[in-house]
Amino acid sequence: MRLLHGSNVEIVKPDLAMCQSMNDFGRGFYMTPQWQRAYLMAKRRAGRDGGWPVVNPFLYYPTSAQEHGLKVKEFNGFSAEWSKFIIQNRSDEQFIHDYDVVIGPVADAFVDREIERHKRKYGPRYLDTEALLDFAEHVSQFGNKYVQYCFCTERAIKELIKE
Repeated sequence: MRLLHGSNVEIVKPDLAMCQSMNDFGRGFYMTPQWQRAYLMAKRRAGRDGGWPVVNPFLYYPTSAQEHGLKVKEFNGFSAEWSKFIIQNRSDEQFIHDYDVVIGPVADAFVDREIERHKRKYGPRYLDTEALLDFAEHVSQFGNKYVQYCFCTERAIKELIKE
C-alpha cells in the first residue's frame, strides 16, 4: 500500500523525535493514502515553516506488520471509541496508548475548539458513552473524507519503505 506524508522537506527515514505530540492519534508519523490530503498538509507546512511543498511516498505492507507482531488499531468511521481516543490524545498530556499503528478518520485542527466546547457542555461526564456519541456525531458533520495512518513506534517506522 502506498502512503504519503506532506512536508516542506524530503523525508528518507521518519524520525519520531521530530513528531509533535497531542495530535489525533498521539505522537507519530502521519500519512494518508490520499494524494490531495498529503499535498494540502505539505502546503500548510511550507506556508508555516518555509520551503516548498513535498509529498513523500512510502510503501507499507499491513501483512508484514501483522507478521512482525505490530499492534494496530483501526477506527472505521466516527464512533464513541474514536471520539474518546481523539479527546484523550489531544487534551491529556499524560495519556499514552500502546499501539504501533493507528488508522482512522482525520479530526484535524478544528477539533481542538470542538473538544473545549464538548467539555464545557458535558462537564465531568465528557467521556461518558452518550457524550462521546454526541461528539462523534457533531464532528462527523465535517466529513469522513480523509483517512490517516499514524506510525507511533520505531517498530512501526521500520515497516515503511521509501518509494
